[in-house]
Amino acid sequence: MASYGWNLIDVGSRWSADQLQRGAKGLVWVGDYDNSNCAWEVSNPTLTKEVKAAVRDAKVFGYFISDEPNPYACPNAPAQHKARSDLIHSIDPAKPTVIVLDSNGFKGLFTRDALDQMPLWKGTADYIGLDPYPCRQGSGCHFSWIDKTIQAANAAGLNYWGVVQAFNDSSWRWRTADELSHMLNQWGASKQTGYMTFAWTWSGNNLSSKAALLAIFRRFNTGAAPRRCVVPKVLGLTLARARVAIARANCLDGKVSTRYSTRRRGHVIAQHPRPGKRLANGGRVSLVISKGRQR
Repeated sequence: MASYGWNLIDVGSRWSADQLQRGAKGLVWVGDYDNSNCAWEVSNPTLTKEVKAAVRDAKVFGYFISDEPNPYACPNAPAQHKARSDLIHSIDPAKPTVIVLDSNGFKGLFTRDALDQMPLWKGTADYIGLDPYPCRQGSGCHFSWIDKTIQAANAAGLNYWGVVQAFNDSSWRWRTADELSHMLNQWGASKQTGYMTFAWTWSGNNLSSKAALLAIFRRFNTGAAPRRCVVPKVLGLTLARARVAIARANCLDGKVSTRYSTRRRGHVIAQHPRPGKRLANGGRVSLVISKGRQR
């Protein structure tokens, strides 16, 4: 993994962190928070012993303390997470704590409650991971949900890491190379202070089998000079095809509006900026889509 530019690896123990190759450190998983009984899976005495053993270990970056806690099922969860972070910092003040929030919705998929929870988590850990996964099996990618997640995190004042979707299972699918570039550009243009990738191995699938995706990750992770956004000509294309062209040009979607036109419904009739204009990496292209003739 380090050969592709990742320098922080999620590991299950201090020993595993010590085995990582040069240039990589371990984010040590120290047990989860159980949303069914609103309690920690690992006791404070056990956690204290584990953290004390890692205090002077240079290969341990920090502690991953919780994955997708539910503050609606467990109203005291934010306070409990802050207390756990405080306990770790009292033993090892030099190493950060990390939480990943469920950023896809509690009442359903892409529901507002995933955004509304964010102010509750400010100050509960050093880094808050946000995992909006936009690409579902059998459908396109809901990229606007990442934008909404970023906006909510900024408004809440979180110190956050984006979690990039790179896995395949019965619900979520592999990204195409263009879709992955789009996601990385979205997070790269945000106020994130780092990012995570989920996952190297998941549900019997392994990211190592996806050479095209790994090439994109390597370029992003190693800071290779990014290609500038050169605005493509998308007039006359459908919205879906226009978005593919925009992603391939290293640009992002901008505002999409509609108006009546003699042009075919669902096709691009105007764009801004003009084709050929060079923008910074991740520049946005706004589109106007035909509603067809007014009747």
